[in-house]
Amino acid sequence: MDGENPQLEALLNNTDLAFQRLLRDPNSSELNDAYENAKSALDGYLVDLRDSLKKRYKDF
Repeated sequence: MDGENPQLEALLNNTDLAFQRLLRDPNSSELNDAYENAKSALDGYLVDLRDSLKKRYKDF
């Protein structure tokens, strides 16, 4: 990944790890919840990041 964004990198890694665990046991409600929570955290961060970039570069 280009650039330095440790928070984004951590969220991506958490989501990937949760997905890999879910693949091993797709019927686990606990693992499904962990994956959904990881996705939600990543999605929320991306929404905030997009909004921040839109504000920063609105004149371009």
